[in-house]
Amino acid sequence: MAVEKTDKSDTIQSVAMALQVLETLANGNGDMGVTALASALNTTKSRIHRHLRTLVSLGYISQSDQTERYRIGARLVALGQAASGSAEFTSIALPHMKTLRDRTGQAVSLGQVEANGIRILNTQHGNMQIEVGVKPGSLLDFCSSAQGKVALAAMSAERRDKLIPPTIDTFTEYTITDRAELLAHIDEVARQGWATAPNETMLGLNALACPILNIDGEPVATIAIVSLTQYIKSPPDDDQVAAVKEAANQISVELGYTP
Repeated sequence: MAVEKTDKSDTIQSVAMALQVLETLANGNGDMGVTALASALNTTKSRIHRHLRTLVSLGYISQSDQTERYRIGARLVALGQAASGSAEFTSIALPHMKTLRDRTGQAVSLGQVEANGIRILNTQHGNMQIEVGVKPGSLLDFCSSAQGKVALAAMSAERRDKLIPPTIDTFTEYTITDRAELLAHIDEVARQGWATAPNETMLGLNALACPILNIDGEPVATIAIVSLTQYIKSPPDDDQVAAVKEAANQISVELGYTP
């Protein structure tokens, strides 16, 4: 047990040191060498060098061939831009989420399109006495969630085909697992501009989702109301559809999309 505790402690310290190296390089005025980094972090050059080699191999920092000094790498820059973009995106969407919540009374979720599904960035609790929702950080499946299906419907056929797996996971007896049937359903979603998924992910749960598009007309996110099937029926109420569509369109326009 003592050995396991030591290994865990060493691992945590190693992660902390790697993050400190990244922060020091990011906040520095220019490229830094091993000696300067070791001095700034009050550690040995050999220890710093081990971390530098790992971070270079992962693409988070790069080393100059001429000076052998280090700077932040492309992967760290991309990570920072993604984090900044998510924060800015949530800030833009938040007032429209609140308006949608007040207009429908239902919980509202904002999701970001990722490679493996829809990542929930933010939620607004509804005004119902009993409500259900999804937690921020949750990853929703492309094929069984309203958010995922509406994102697929807004994509190019080529991109969509890459994201639909050969074998579709079954969550409930209502999940559409036949690929041909799912593709036909997604075509219908594309025509109407919204999607629901009654009982497909969880029995008794439904969502009504619309896509959020960027300046290039590509789906980057979704906005949805989430509730019990009692309150979001199939097909949903016209007023609910209009409210979710309006919120999605307004956010899209603020992101640079031209309808």
